[in-house]
Amino acid sequence: MGLVFVVEQEMTVKRLVAIIFIFICTFVAWMILGAVNLSRTGESYAELHEDVRSLYGDALKISAPSMAHVEMVPSVVVQNGVQTTQYAEQKTDIDVGKQQVRIGLHLDRRKKGTLWFPTFKATFHGTYWFDIPAEMQQEKVRLYASLGNSNAVYKDIEIKINGKRRQQITPFLKNTPIEIDAPGKRVTLEMSFRTTGMGEVSYLVTPEYDEVSEIRNLDLQVETDFDDYDFLADTLSPTSKEKTQAKNLLSWRLKNAVTGKDIGVVIPNKLNPGEILSRVTFFAPVPLLFFFFIVMMISILKKIPFHPMHYFFLATAFFSFHLVFSYYSDHMNIYTAFAIASVVSLLLTSSYLRLFTPKTFAFVIAPIAQLIYLIIFSFSFFFKGTSGFIGATFSVLTLFVLMQLTGKLNWEDVFSAKKKNDTTKEA
Repeated sequence: MGLVFVVEQEMTVKRLVAIIFIFICTFVAWMILGAVNLSRTGESYAELHEDVRSLYGDALKISAPSMAHVEMVPSVVVQNGVQTTQYAEQKTDIDVGKQQVRIGLHLDRRKKGTLWFPTFKATFHGTYWFDIPAEMQQEKVRLYASLGNSNAVYKDIEIKINGKRRQQITPFLKNTPIEIDAPGKRVTLEMSFRTTGMGEVSYLVTPEYDEVSEIRNLDLQVETDFDDYDFLADTLSPTSKEKTQAKNLLSWRLKNAVTGKDIGVVIPNKLNPGEILSRVTFFAPVPLLFFFFIVMMISILKKIPFHPMHYFFLATAFFSFHLVFSYYSDHMNIYTAFAIASVVSLLLTSSYLRLFTPKTFAFVIAPIAQLIYLIIFSFSFFFKGTSGFIGATFSVLTLFVLMQLTGKLNWEDVFSAKKKNDTTKEA
């Protein structure tokens, strides 16, 4: 009898080792598939991103204009006994008394190959009032202004200085200073254009050479025709938000503020298969671990014989979900590919279990467990920030249910059941 007990213990350990080995092999396969998905996505994105950028442009950055009075200040320099006079520029900044900016953003996502890109169309209109100090009036001042750094096409450009339309716009494209007359107390600049971009829209409130600057009378509004906008990190939050049926109005109104932050809006994009595939695939061992645990507990409760090879084929049924999802999503909508992968995996599991387990287990218990731990867990990655919540919730619920079902089990009898059966047969 002692020999039988030792043999039974060895068999139990071997079964557990075999199941663990199957799990590890499947884990490795998932890691390889996840790495392949990352590589495929990265190569495709790098190539296609450049194509879209050449059509729509990159992130759109619009700088607030600035103005300064520049005069040549003489200085006497003695070199090798020779006295010469040299002139250096002395620049005095002129503050923007008020700036009123209106930016309209129309979502115009572009699909290239199998990937979506967050492209947009933009309209811009800005009016700036510069207050000229008394000592600088009736002199020439320099205006520094640019249309932005997007490499897309600018259309319907209109620039007015003191109400007069400016025909020459090259300096605004090259960001070179423009000398203008300051006949009165104020200089007014109006700029408007239409353009395109991708990913982000930034309005640079502060000059690039200033870490912190004073902002007075800023009235900036961004109108979007999409809801799921976001803001760039380390930028100013809007002072107010208004929602209509088709538009969102984001406002930044600062009367007198000191800041080193700018304003930036992130353009939303559609779900790309590669982003979801990699996360779902790398997370796959967790659902399989839960499923194996459920199968093992139910098999003990219902006295269903499970061999390690059964666990092997169940693991392949799980792996088939990610395999189908990975490659079908290249040729169809990501949600359709997910649905097909789910049905294929469920059919493989149920059609296999019906051959050696009760129908209730094959067509009810196992599919429900697979639906929760594989499909729902995987689908949670379609929504940012929900996968952890869903995983924690179902983990605790699973633990509670199994504790209630197995609380009265005598585990000593469970693991020595074969020993008793063998002893009965010998008698």
